[in-house]
Amino acid sequence: MSWTIGNFYLTTEQMQGNAREVLSFFEQKGWSLNAIAGICGNMQSESNINPGIWQSLQEGNYSGGFGLVQWTPATNYTNWAGANGYGITDPNGQLTWIDSVTVSFGQWIATDAYPLSFDQFKVSGESPEYLASAFLKNFERAGVEVEAERRQQARYWYNYLSQYAGGSEKIEAAVNWAIQIANDNSHGYDQTNRWGPDYDCSSLLIQAWENAGVPVKSNGATYTGNMREIFLNCGFTDVTGQINLTTGSGVQRGDILLNIVNHTAMGIGNGQVVQASQNEFGGTTGGQTGDQTGKEIWTTGYYNYPWDCVLRYKSGGGVLPGDVYLVRWIPG
Repeated sequence: MSWTIGNFYLTTEQMQGNAREVLSFFEQKGWSLNAIAGICGNMQSESNINPGIWQSLQEGNYSGGFGLVQWTPATNYTNWAGANGYGITDPNGQLTWIDSVTVSFGQWIATDAYPLSFDQFKVSGESPEYLASAFLKNFERAGVEVEAERRQQARYWYNYLSQYAGGSEKIEAAVNWAIQIANDNSHGYDQTNRWGPDYDCSSLLIQAWENAGVPVKSNGATYTGNMREIFLNCGFTDVTGQINLTTGSGVQRGDILLNIVNHTAMGIGNGQVVQASQNEFGGTTGGQTGDQTGKEIWTTGYYNYPWDCVLRYKSGGGVLPGDVYLVRWIPG
């Protein structure tokens, strides 16, 4: 997952990628999904969720709007960015400004219709539509509001981002389920009857993440050969470059270790992995149901199979839950 940034309008897919980045940033700051959806509904109208876009594409017009929320004049943000070591198109700088500078700058002014403080807004459980209007009225104060569109967009982003929200909880759910299967000898290894009670290496992990609310199985993951593509499309990022595959240094709890042709396992922390290995005969089919050896599905220390790649939740693409409406910059 990475940002798409530039002085141009974004495609739906590009907006989705940027919205996932917004989710990741604000979720770590304690924002509610509802508030994140509300601000994304506004950002879509303001900037296509693009931190590099200028009002009417007039690059360098500092008296006009700029960035994710179209700071107007642009210098309201760019001066702060320069003073604090951020490039003006750096999305982390823009999101940091929104999260930590909004109040001190005086940008948030609570209205009678939406009498929330900014701190209350950030953690609010009100509907995405309500919070889209609250951000519009209390922060943006746009000249051309298109309020109904912002509210509709907020609902879209809520539905879309729901599959990526709560990343740590989903990681724990996937890991804990796989460990429970490994600790229960009524589950063994089999490549023929592989979706319960017995599993093979790939079906074990695919089912673990499906049960955790990440729809990898629903989106077509069936074996090691298609896991990478589908897992990336369901919120994972390829972090192979961050890992020492020889020692396992850098592997985190929930990381998918993948040999695309032959095998997969999942990191569970403390230098351990959980995996489905082989049946009691050292083969892939024909064994009894259940774990006859204690090592058909089991936890063990990290090793390099060798792995082709390491995938980490959460980031990546996803499946559209419905129509998204592209709205170009609207003068504010």
